[in-house]
Amino acid sequence: MFKTYSHAELSPAAVFGELGTSRWQFIELELYHPWFYVELVRDYGDDIVGSMLMIPTVPIFQQMLSELDERSWLSQAHLMSPGHLRGGGGWAMEQLLEVSIAGDGSGTIEGYIYKVKGGACYSIEHAPLCDNLKVKEIIFSAARDLRSSG
Repeated sequence: MFKTYSHAELSPAAVFGELGTSRWQFIELELYHPWFYVELVRDYGDDIVGSMLMIPTVPIFQQMLSELDERSWLSQAHLMSPGHLRGGGGWAMEQLLEVSIAGDGSGTIEGYIYKVKGGACYSIEHAPLCDNLKVKEIIFSAARDLRSSG
């Protein structure tokens, strides 16, 4: 999850004209787990507006996907991955193609699989190669879940 601090809150939030919202100078991520950076587009009838969201977990991403409709959609999605997930150093942002739940050959270990543009496949629960994994459920598919902004 993302962590916020009261001293980082910009006030008053009402200056921005959106009651019930807060603005922050910065937020903190304490865990070194993958997270998502997505563009949510909203159609207000007379205007179409996109904003970037930082989503900390797969279950929250899945919940958000279930709440989209004809007037709100995702136009782009990226995986933010820590170096240990990719076998390297530092964080990387890659275009996300798919998030799924997969099990190993014996069916004993389930985990999330992240597929990104360029063919790479990552998992926290499974070995670096995703070759012998059986996909049980596709949570996100760029082909299915992304729409253009226009």
